[in-house]
Amino acid sequence: MPEMQAQPSAPETGAAGAMYSESDVENLKRALKAEREARKQHEREAKERAAQLERFAEINPDEFAALQAEAAKAAQLQAQFGEAREAIEAKYSRQAEEASMKAQAAEQALAEYRKKYAMEKIFYAAGGRTESADGISFIDMLADQIGNRFRQEPDGSLTVIDAQGDPVLDKESGKRISPEDFIASYKNHAIYGTFFKGTKGSGAGLGYGGTDANGMPVQDLSQLSPSELFQVAFGK
Repeated sequence: MPEMQAQPSAPETGAAGAMYSESDVENLKRALKAEREARKQHEREAKERAAQLERFAEINPDEFAALQAEAAKAAQLQAQFGEAREAIEAKYSRQAEEASMKAQAAEQALAEYRKKYAMEKIFYAAGGRTESADGISFIDMLADQIGNRFRQEPDGSLTVIDAQGDPVLDKESGKRISPEDFIASYKNHAIYGTFFKGTKGSGAGLGYGGTDANGMPVQDLSQLSPSELFQVAFGK
């Protein structure tokens, strides 16, 4: 029986062989060769330009020096332009930040005004006095002292809060204290009670008939002007 001739084994293919065909490899080689040629051409052109500049400097030294001076001036102007641009950007950045801060301050002032307006309506509904003197009214003085006890909600309503910002609850009912009840409670205050019509305040047992609960004479504040009450209340 004739011996079977061994078949030539297929060329082994590694990871690269599994990824690229022979045509792909040839294309990569051609691209690599073209890249090398382009780089060599660029180097030749750069050397040629440098040689031309050297020859130009030898033939026309004055003009070459002038060109160098112009190039240096252009570089300086470019640097100055960059610095000026940075200065302009910094300036407008500061102005934008200041405008943002002013807008925030205006927004906060508007929020305080709205809250005070809401307090004012409740105060007058509870019988608060409307008189004013020297640009100061009773609601101004009261708002200065207890304004931080209120938080205005997005719907415009007021919530009575404690020092931590949590709603104050009634100890008996467990419900939130209403702003109306909270402001009305100051009718019994020794000083703030005089801020309401027909009320003279009775806090801590004080009787405004001339003596307190122990029979000691006290000052009658019911006839004082708002500015005088402000001085008495806040020690000014």
